[in-house]
Amino acid sequence: MNDFKTPNFIEKFYKDRKSKNNAILLLIIFFVILFFFITILRMNIT
Repeated sequence: MNDFKTPNFIEKFYKDRKSKNNAILLLIIFFVILFFFITILRMNIT
């Protein structure tokens, strides 16, 4: 029960959170770039 206060648990928690945030950030950047490519392709077709 006292496991939540150990430094190893806190370090692991923030490391996991940081990696999750980085994955979400990369996913958002990917969708933004994909949106711009689709927009540019649609402009060139018409």
